[in-house]
Amino acid sequence: MATKVVATATVRAVKKRLLPTRAALTLTPSAVIRIKSLLQDREECIGLRIGVRQRGCNGLSYTLDYAKNKGKHSS
Repeated sequence: MATKVVATATVRAVKKRLLPTRAALTLTPSAVIRIKSLLQDREECIGLRIGVRQRGCNGLSYTLDYAKNKGKHSS
């Protein structure tokens, strides 16, 4: 009894990073000036960490913290 192969396929895993198509956050020039002035007062901080948290029953809220080191997912 002979068997017939109809089709074969080779699957290969590819690690490709998706690049964002636009900026996740846009700052106005006055916001940039304000953030720079806030960071000048805290020399131990390297930046401002912005996040989103789920709060209460109505959804999400933004959080702002001073960053003292660069995290794993920071850019």
